[in-house]
Amino acid sequence: SKAANKPFKTCFPHERLFQGETDGSSFPNGGLRVTHSAAAFTTWDRSSPPMVVDKVLRIPCSFVTHYGKCIDDKTPLLRSADAVQREGLRLLKALGIGTDAKALYGYLGWEQEFFVVSAEHYKARPDLVNCGRTLIGALPPRNQQAELNYFGPVPFRVEELLRRVHAEMLRVGCAMSVRHNEVAPGQHEMSPIFSVANASADTNVLFMEVMNREAGKLGLQALFHEKPFAGINGSGKHNNWSVGTDTGLNFFYPGKTDP
Repeated sequence: SKAANKPFKTCFPHERLFQGETDGSSFPNGGLRVTHSAAAFTTWDRSSPPMVVDKVLRIPCSFVTHYGKCIDDKTPLLRSADAVQREGLRLLKALGIGTDAKALYGYLGWEQEFFVVSAEHYKARPDLVNCGRTLIGALPPRNQQAELNYFGPVPFRVEELLRRVHAEMLRVGCAMSVRHNEVAPGQHEMSPIFSVANASADTNVLFMEVMNREAGKLGLQALFHEKPFAGINGSGKHNNWSVGTDTGLNFFYPGKTDP
């Protein structure tokens, strides 16, 4: 029949986009909530753009219990951004500057450091696989005094990895600013252009996922632990933070002090 040949279509209800319900019994600390209060709700964070990754639409959301308690890491960040905006606009009004501003934003540029090692060597170390760091081993001969890696050439496979990650991040709308070696042997860094803080935090989470996926394709493994190897430099996630208004006023722009 003609009805049987019609293509099957399904739609995503807009109500579920703005608010969805799911099982939250394992949040925030693993199954300690009683059954009748296990429901949790997602709410679309419209200040952070959705991203299409591997043909899947990823929608940034807040995650709260049925009575409004946050059980995620995004909601506290959004609440702090709201507090900064509220009090920042009050401060501008009290100082008599930037009074035409209607909004105030926190901006963030993260610097993600990481180690890249051979996947074969990684899988041969149960401590790296299970803990993300070494638990046994000999100390390096020079500890943290190494200086040759920072301005040295990037190994070929690692350079190919960084290029792929750069392209994948650009594909989802996150323009990376720099990529380079770091101080310790096998340590590297990538950093994006500044963006609004909560959107920047979302792209950092995505960056680590993309890095691990692309590294696996090249027989490599990325390590994001803050201290994967004892005796040499650890990896940081430096946050360059600033505040500005919708009218272009930059709170961190240096001025002049009269003598």
